[in-house]
Amino acid sequence: MFTRLLFTLCFLLISLMVITSCEYEVIEFDQPDPTVEIKFSNDILPIFNKGCNVAGCHSAGHVVVDLTAANAYKDLFAKNMIDTEFPEQSKLYAKLVAAGSTHTGRSTPTELETILLWIRQGAKNN
Repeated sequence: MFTRLLFTLCFLLISLMVITSCEYEVIEFDQPDPTVEIKFSNDILPIFNKGCNVAGCHSAGHVVVDLTAANAYKDLFAKNMIDTEFPEQSKLYAKLVAAGSTHTGRSTPTELETILLWIRQGAKNN
């Protein structure tokens, strides 16, 4: 009887310690500064180069949009992927954030905000 009581008390004590030690961490991401000009060559191309054309998915002649450094800017506009009048409706941005898209989750929140800010700033080839 004493063993059972001791076991129950230990179980309750451990459970209480586990429950009270839980904490939730809010993950914040770096928002790009809207007063700083986003540069295609320095800020946007590296996002594409980290995975979009490395595996060959968006390399020259492979898929609808060629995101290699030599062709990305020209191809994004040739394929009407950028809408500077309605940036959130740009096909590029919409494809990256659409629920169920094969591209959802491939970019960090900071990268998504950088792309959107670049489009809002006129999507310059700089």
